Amino acid sequence: MVLPTTPGATRRLGLFVIVAAVLWHLIVVLSPPRVPPPKDTEGRDFASYYYAAKVAAQGGDPYDRDVLGSMATAEGTRAEVHPYFYPPPFLWLVAWSPIVDLHQAFGLWFLLNEMALLAACVALARWWGPFSDTVAPLLAALVALMYGVAYSAELGQANFPVLALIVLALASERRRPELAGVLLGIAAMWKMSPALFVAWWLVRGRWRAAGAAVATAIGSSLLTLPLLDFWHQLEFYTRILPRFGSGDYNGLTIQIGMFANHSVPNLLHQAFPAPDNRLSTFGRLGSTLFTVGLLAVGGWLFRVRTDDPVKIAAQACSVLIAMLLIPVYTYEHHLVFALPAMLMAVVAVQRGWLDRRWAVPIGIAVAILLYDQPAVRQFDLRVVTERNGRAFLLVQEAKFLAMCLVGAAVTWLGATAADDPTRAPVPRPAQQGS
Repeated sequence: MVLPTTPGATRRLGLFVIVAAVLWHLIVVLSPPRVPPPKDTEGRDFASYYYAAKVAAQGGDPYDRDVLGSMATAEGTRAEVHPYFYPPPFLWLVAWSPIVDLHQAFGLWFLLNEMALLAACVALARWWGPFSDTVAPLLAALVALMYGVAYSAELGQANFPVLALIVLALASERRRPELAGVLLGIAAMWKMSPALFVAWWLVRGRWRAAGAAVATAIGSSLLTLPLLDFWHQLEFYTRILPRFGSGDYNGLTIQIGMFANHSVPNLLHQAFPAPDNRLSTFGRLGSTLFTVGLLAVGGWLFRVRTDDPVKIAAQACSVLIAMLLIPVYTYEHHLVFALPAMLMAVVAVQRGWLDRRWAVPIGIAVAILLYDQPAVRQFDLRVVTERNGRAFLLVQEAKFLAMCLVGAAVTWLGATAADDPTRAPVPRPAQQGS
């Protein structure tokens, strides 16, 4: 088969891939899930956001799981609700939902997430467009083929709005650092892990962006007082947030050692199990040491300031992977945050920014990250089985290992690639560290 080589033919092929990918994505997310949801799970994970907003609107405590469950039972939607453990400003994202019932709100939430995913993809394609003509088609294909994307939509998770804010913030960092800080500050107050980008900005001397992010985080909590009073907000910051490191997510009962948990603390929990669903002393110590070590190594590798857009983009992707490795829980749907790193790794090999020897391992890693997680689990249980412990563990943690390999590739690129302003020229800031 001879592929088109003229610019016009390449553009047409790219457009065809994008259209096909969009259609496939819509078919996947609009079709009924192959595995029907468990009984009595109306609204899936979104139900905890919905009832948290509803309880807060009535002046109650959204962090009280019993109150959420009682309201759901009274409405006849479900017997229990997952605990709500998001920062107070997250309530603004779902403050509209109590005006309709849970079923209608879930449908509107799906539309909001699809728009957020589109915004994230468009922003990323525009940001990285100068790197390669294949950025947009490759991104469309990755989104369409990634199981985690469809699974996030199926559960009604909040990943896409956060991803959109992160990409928009990073894309505007150079020319509008204050705007970037505001966007990232909001993302960090919807989901705490994006705060890692503030540390990255500080390492690179991006003081205005980092300052705007911190100010936005503080200001957003104050602006949330009409939705949630001071004492209930204080409850999150003093009681709930400090327990995240131990695996206590406000009483979440999902097991840390579940098959599709792709984090380092999950491995530590398996190595040093505890009788309850929390990290053991050794698990917490190992998790803390890993986090500190990862931040220290990242800070050292990225300490040299650069204006090269490829290195900056690769470093941002490295931070996104760190966002997935550090938390106690990194579910399958969280892997959507690895999409930019997967795209960057593929483009880097294609353009020769990474040695060609990366091609095969990156190709395998990307395929693993895209693959259907339930199928991986069934293969592990039925074919490999626990009688072969090492092989079972290798298959079980295949996506974790793939994520680490992609992370290593973008980190290597972000730390070692030679500055080359001709790749995608950008104006230098008027003042150092702006």
